Amino acid sequence: MDLHRAAESFYVWLSTSGYRNHTQKRYRDAIAEFVVYVTDGGARQQNDHAPLALGQITPHHIRSFVAYLHHKQNAKRTIATKLSALRRFFRFCLQHRWCQRNPAAVVSMPKLDKPLPSVLQQEEVAQALERIDRSTAWGLCLAALVEVLYSSGMRISEALSLRCDSIDESTLSVRVVGKGGRERIVLLGRRAIEAVRAYRARRHELASSPTETALFLSPRGKPLGQAQAWRAINAILSGITDAPRRSPHIFRHSFATHLLDRGADLEAVSQLLGHSSLRSTQVYTHVSIERLRAAYEQAHPRATYDQLHVDSQPMAGSLHKQANRESQASPVAQTDSNQSQTVAQ
Repeated sequence: MDLHRAAESFYVWLSTSGYRNHTQKRYRDAIAEFVVYVTDGGARQQNDHAPLALGQITPHHIRSFVAYLHHKQNAKRTIATKLSALRRFFRFCLQHRWCQRNPAAVVSMPKLDKPLPSVLQQEEVAQALERIDRSTAWGLCLAALVEVLYSSGMRISEALSLRCDSIDESTLSVRVVGKGGRERIVLLGRRAIEAVRAYRARRHELASSPTETALFLSPRGKPLGQAQAWRAINAILSGITDAPRRSPHIFRHSFATHLLDRGADLEAVSQLLGHSSLRSTQVYTHVSIERLRAAYEQAHPRATYDQLHVDSQPMAGSLHKQANRESQASPVAQTDSNQSQTVAQ
């Protein structure tokens, strides 16, 4: 099987696979980049001009491609995504018996750094909501979106896929489809419901067509896209937090962390987030512990060595002065002092 034809077949399958749109794009781009690298001679001998068949791809070609990505200064996470795409591509080819093994499966993933997610303080969430101008339909839309994100812990892609009839106000819940096509029920607070109601009352001012069913609309009346939502939320959070990434996802991180801060069960939080494994949720326990540690060290007088050292100095000085006074006042102490001086002489 020709590599180009296999890639085209994979693209067709990918479009019906259930992967999210941006994941499909990343996988297509990764496979296209690999095909160009292999066929343009990046992984071939200079005197070898024959087209490389799919069955001729070896782990050496995959490792060479990974080294090429490192040389291009691709981030580790980007390389990991491209390697995942190759693994899925060759598994697809293996299922169709176009090759006899998956050469990408034996290539190790780059070890990724796992920084703690950015989280807003509860006061910062309130400041962000107060900053939104609710005198316009667009402002009401943004306010409703932020309330929904923080109240439910939804991913931005899940929130933007909501329809006007998605939210069940009687149960304060909504059914969403997350990663891997997994469906779950998420809960909404009353403030989020009220914000959505206020927005719905003026949503018609944005809608370019009465038949548009998307809940969240852009100022032009079209379904709100992730890029525009990212820009709007980034602007809202500017000056409120010094978090390095002020994206819509920060409200999901804050949702999970604030629940754990208040004693919520880890497994329940995992279900609300739609995680397939508790391991994904455990990162928020680290965030919660770090926040507790920071508060403890700031407030407790003997939390750190520096504070302990500073606190102990006046205490040691007062004890030393008290000992001197007692030794001068006590006749027993004076006798013992005189005896010790005589022995010393």
